[in-house]
Amino acid sequence: MLDEAIHADLTIITADGTLKAHKAVLSATSPAFQASYHDSSEVKESSTIHIEEMSQESCTALLSYMYGTIKPGDFWKHRLALLGAANKYDIGDLKDACEESLLEDLNSGNVLERLNEAWLYQLQKLKKGCFTFLFDFGKIYDVREEINTFFRHADRDLMLEMFQEVLTIWK
Repeated sequence: MLDEAIHADLTIITADGTLKAHKAVLSATSPAFQASYHDSSEVKESSTIHIEEMSQESCTALLSYMYGTIKPGDFWKHRLALLGAANKYDIGDLKDACEESLLEDLNSGNVLERLNEAWLYQLQKLKKGCFTFLFDFGKIYDVREEINTFFRHADRDLMLEMFQEVLTIWK
C-alpha cells in the first residue's frame, strides 16, 4: 500500500519532497493524527499535511514504521528523526523503541548528545542510562573536552540534575 500508494488519500510535504499515504493508517497509529482528522473539519477535508522538519527519507522511515514495514537498518539510521516525530505525533511505542535503541549503543562519543535528547523528549530510562554511564562507570573523564561545550548549551535544569547525580554518587 505504501510503496505503490494504492488508494492514497494524503500527500505529505517534507523538507525535500512529497510522499503519499493513507489518513486511516496515520490515524490508527497516531493519536495526534486521529485527533486532527476527528476534531477539525479543515484538516479532515485537507489532503495535504506538512512535515517539513523531516527529510523525505526520514519521513519514509516514519511511514514505514506506521505501516509495519520498517527495516531494522532504516530504523537505526533515522532513529533520532523518528524520535522527534514519535514525540510530536504521540506514537508511544515508537518513542519507546527509539529510547531502547539509543541505550544500546551508548558510548563516550555520543553520551552527551543522548543525554540532551533524553532531556528534550523526557526519556527517563535513557537519561538514567547516560547518568550511569557518565558517573557510575566513571566515563565523565572520557568527555572532558566536550563537557564545556555541552554545559554552554545544556538546559539549566539538566545541569542541576547532573550536579545532583554527582552529589548522590559521592555520598
